[in-house]
Amino acid sequence: MLTRRRLTASLAAASLLAAPGLGRAGAVPRRLRIGVAMAGLGGRPYSFAGAVAVMHVQGLLEKEFASGGTSVEWHFFAGAGPAVNEALANNALDFAWQGDMAEIVGRSRGLATKQLFVAGNRFPVAVAVAKDSSIASLADLRGKTVANFQGTTLQLAVDRILATAGLREQDMQMVNLDQVTASEAVAQHQIDASFIEFGLTPQTEKLLKIIYRSGPGEPELSPQTSFITTEAFALAYPDTVDRVVRVAVGAAHWASLGQNRPALYAIYGKTGYPPVFIKSMFDQQDPLVFSSPLWDAFAASQLARSAADSYKFGLIRTQVNTAQWLDRGPLDRALASLGLQHYWPQFGADGLTRVS
Repeated sequence: MLTRRRLTASLAAASLLAAPGLGRAGAVPRRLRIGVAMAGLGGRPYSFAGAVAVMHVQGLLEKEFASGGTSVEWHFFAGAGPAVNEALANNALDFAWQGDMAEIVGRSRGLATKQLFVAGNRFPVAVAVAKDSSIASLADLRGKTVANFQGTTLQLAVDRILATAGLREQDMQMVNLDQVTASEAVAQHQIDASFIEFGLTPQTEKLLKIIYRSGPGEPELSPQTSFITTEAFALAYPDTVDRVVRVAVGAAHWASLGQNRPALYAIYGKTGYPPVFIKSMFDQQDPLVFSSPLWDAFAASQLARSAADSYKFGLIRTQVNTAQWLDRGPLDRALASLGLQHYWPQFGADGLTRVS
């Protein structure tokens, strides 16, 4: 949780960075500091973050800014969204990839950020139990010990999923564990079940079974991740933000192409997860939909829904207005520059109806 002192320091630093004259056209920072709310197995500095993972491994930003002398720093946080929020509060990051709930929590506590583009949504969430468990449905979780990675986008998805079965977190004993640790705890019968976002690894699938998985027909239950920047950085270096987003959109386009899927999986493989696991996770995703950076009606509605649900479930105390949070300019300019305005499909607010 962000302390008042850290938050005050962060806002003070933002005010200095946003001082008049710093936002002049063409200004270039000495460095770009990018936070990623994920780390691979054993803390490996890699992720499944779609276009952001492609930018990182292929060194696209380093190439883009090489001539200007701007360095690029990548920071990976095993503590996921809460750890990224701490770094943002301490003015240690300029950009970040993280889930909607963590972004909303930070915003509700005064972190001044801008939403730039979507970087992953519609990923299914599952419930894993031991092979010999008698738990067969969500309803059976009542009174059980269940793991949920709290403070992350997974927690918000879990609360939504539980609500479909008339359950709340208070109806079970929730323990806060990352997904790898949680799966091991279930396999060893230390806890009864775990919500997971990445599916079962080849090691755990021998010991665990899935008793629930959110489906493609209910995208509103899924987590959503995006790429943000601080308001201070956007005011000081607007051209740099445009360049970063343009590179990211190019990376998203590359990731969407079928012929690049083996190379994309090799990038994901740097996380330490085995190829068979990565293939099982991402083969089920439509690459054109999953790679889309668009703030279409579904993505924008999902962010607003996440803010409303975070307040409803008591995860934040101050409501967040998401309409004032989106900065569509950099993405629109990137799409026009690359001729990709009509490349990705757009969906209505329900996430099912294609509108273009």
